[in-house]
Amino acid sequence: MSRRFLLFSLFFVAASSLLYPQTPDSTRAQRISTQQARHSEEWVRRGVIYEIYTRSFSPEGTFAGIEKRLPELKNLGVTILWLMPIHPVGVLHRKGTLGSPYSIQDYYAVNPEFGTIDDFKRLVKRTHEHGFHLIIDLVANHTAWDNKLIDKHPEWFTKDRAGNIISPNPDWTDVADLDYSQPGLRSSMIEMMKYWVRDVDIDGFRCDVAEMVPTDFWENARSALESIKPVMMISEGSYPEHHLRAFDATYGWNIYHALAPIIKGEKPASVFDAELDLEEASYPRNALRMRFSSNHDENAWDASDVEKFGSNGAKLAAVLVSTMPGIPLLYNGQEVGNKRKLGLFEKVSIDWKGGDEFRTLYTRLFELRKNQPAFFAGELIRIATTNDKRVFAFARVSGPNKFIVVCNFDTSAFSGSIDLSSPRLGINNQITLTDVFTSHTATTRLLPSKLTPLEVPAVGFRIVQIEQEPSH
Repeated sequence: MSRRFLLFSLFFVAASSLLYPQTPDSTRAQRISTQQARHSEEWVRRGVIYEIYTRSFSPEGTFAGIEKRLPELKNLGVTILWLMPIHPVGVLHRKGTLGSPYSIQDYYAVNPEFGTIDDFKRLVKRTHEHGFHLIIDLVANHTAWDNKLIDKHPEWFTKDRAGNIISPNPDWTDVADLDYSQPGLRSSMIEMMKYWVRDVDIDGFRCDVAEMVPTDFWENARSALESIKPVMMISEGSYPEHHLRAFDATYGWNIYHALAPIIKGEKPASVFDAELDLEEASYPRNALRMRFSSNHDENAWDASDVEKFGSNGAKLAAVLVSTMPGIPLLYNGQEVGNKRKLGLFEKVSIDWKGGDEFRTLYTRLFELRKNQPAFFAGELIRIATTNDKRVFAFARVSGPNKFIVVCNFDTSAFSGSIDLSSPRLGINNQITLTDVFTSHTATTRLLPSKLTPLEVPAVGFRIVQIEQEPSH
């Protein structure tokens, strides 16, 4: 979706809640936060999402090009493949040479640029054989101007006072807005979603601009899909109510937008505390947020994570979003430090040369998530440091499974202490600390204050496992 429109929407929602804290809407939000988020399948809760832009992912830009690299993605440690829209792109009022993949000409077909429907079915089969789940982008809010629905059902589209079909907003001139007050449209869209799950065997949808489509539609659609098989549904939005019955996860834009000012030193690291506290106060219990340091919108319209944060900053951001509660997302190319903008209206190939340090980092992070319950299901416990302005530290704990993550956003190395005195950590006097990247191990007896010295590189990180030594 348009990043400018999204940022405006998020600002408006956030500003409204701050300016009018006692409104009925905020009371409703408080009520939502006391409820339980819908239960998600284990493969969803433990998942690592890899977003694929088919045009850019391989030199061929095809489904076959993705299929050839499935073993590589398996070795990387991702578990859920999200394909950006696979459908034919509209020609009428097209932007650029190839048009936006979010301008859908036919919901039941695949873009011939990528291959045939049989090619796609084979890709789905191969992903399942490799142990992946596969979801596709669903653009339910609008269609291309040459989508046949405009001729067959013009009543399903939003019109101005003169009766002319309109775009969702002035910037999205290549698409026509759908009107979800029309029961026929709702039924048709749900039948289409069922087709892809039932007949093609995909495992769910990432739903574009989900906040622009009524929540009750998504709830009905989810119920219909679940009658076929368990699926994953991601909302490209941040509405807390989406977690109750319709979606497994919403976008963690809040953490993403905090990254750049913190890395640049414009804001303190404690901003992350405020964002996580706000999530806890606003979202249903156990709501899953999708965490990311890039995605197709940010890459295309702003910059790659490496250009935006710097190489070390991009690695630091990767550690943060992969270890805090939620479901991490990796956009294709991040694993090699790709610096190219992958424009949405043309074919721009990912620069796959080099980047071994990024691949090594992501592989280890995803291995931790796969094998250590603290990271996919554990509690987050904030850890104080001797430089909380520039250092953000926290523990992930699941029973005896305990890790400390320390992110240093300062341009100087951190040579200070972390506070392990929280009763929630349950740490006694003698512990063993193991660095998960170097495997270096040290056994230490804690001071009564339980302040533990630790060194972290400039714009760098440490992840250490804590094991309690038995008392003698």
